[in-house]
Amino acid sequence: MNSIIVKTPVCPVKGDPTMKTRIKVLAIALIASAATLAVNCGQKASEAANTSMMVVYTTGSAFILPEGKSEVPAKVGMVVRQNDVIRTESGTVDLQTRSGSAVRVREMTRITISALNASGETKLNMQHGGLLASVKKAGQGENFSVVTPTAIAGVRGTTFSVEVGEDSRSSVRVIDGKVAMAPRVASLDKFSDAQIKADPNLQKLSDLSKKEIVLEDKTQGTLDANLEKQLMNANQVLDSASPAPAKLTDVVAATSTAKPVESQKVEVSTREIIEARTLVTVDPSIMEKAVKGQESEAAKEITSRREVAQETVLNQIMEDAGSVKLNSEKEIQQRYNKLELVVLKNGDQIRGAVIAQTENSIVVHSPEGVKKIPRSDLNYQEPLF
Repeated sequence: MNSIIVKTPVCPVKGDPTMKTRIKVLAIALIASAATLAVNCGQKASEAANTSMMVVYTTGSAFILPEGKSEVPAKVGMVVRQNDVIRTESGTVDLQTRSGSAVRVREMTRITISALNASGETKLNMQHGGLLASVKKAGQGENFSVVTPTAIAGVRGTTFSVEVGEDSRSSVRVIDGKVAMAPRVASLDKFSDAQIKADPNLQKLSDLSKKEIVLEDKTQGTLDANLEKQLMNANQVLDSASPAPAKLTDVVAATSTAKPVESQKVEVSTREIIEARTLVTVDPSIMEKAVKGQESEAAKEITSRREVAQETVLNQIMEDAGSVKLNSEKEIQQRYNKLELVVLKNGDQIRGAVIAQTENSIVVHSPEGVKKIPRSDLNYQEPLF
């Protein structure tokens, strides 16, 4: 008689070393997977921060137009990306890059972020208005530039301002450092490299950007007046539905000039120096929170850190301003190129210059001295000059 052997499944029992090993392996795999996910998320947030700018301060009427979306009021903690538009009316917007560079978009200005990418290129296209920038020394491969309809300013570590006046003329003013300035035909951007190379007139206009000069600190650069007029004419011709070759030839001929960029030494005003010092930045790591959608949390941290930094700056500004005795309104006006009336809620009035201001305070220099006034005590201020 054959015996029947029944094999009973072996179930793990308490203390089974095989099961313990399996559990350990599974736990390690889960931990490794979670760690990998966290690293990947962190890398993506860091990469997104490198291709973004963040609003760190704003005043008055200022707006952000994200690409493909509706315009919204600018708020601290907001993230702006390539092709977004910043527009100001009576307000200003301070932006910061991941590398720690800062830009103040001044009143009545429109700027498009035309390039902001991982390769290190940052390009601000300013249609009109003005800006102040403090750019950290660029690393290898980094490139920061501001372009206007008729000029381009490329920097690698400096503090400077760019203006496009009501007459559409562009100017670059270097407070410290160096800026390379050159002519530019904005409408060439819509043509490919191949199209430009195939057309002698387009190539000549493109070659104008090679005629740059380097502006050093305390120097202002402007384009030759006739050249700038012809650059604007070139933009108009190229923007037409069917550019007339004859018109373009005439414009190109008129753009030939021995010295396209004119420079002159200027005295940097106290007002400019103070404004540059109030362009403070925060820890760039906060941008990673903002790009993750944690704008509210980022805004709180930005505001807290800026308040500390700004108080330090304000105290230094007050100390420096207080060392200069100005005995009359005329002397105040000459030093700061402005004169204002500051009216407090208690009815007191101060005639002088508001030389610095933050979210919480303003600093006024008057013939009576330098005074910091809490915004909560301020009724209004208006220009007298």
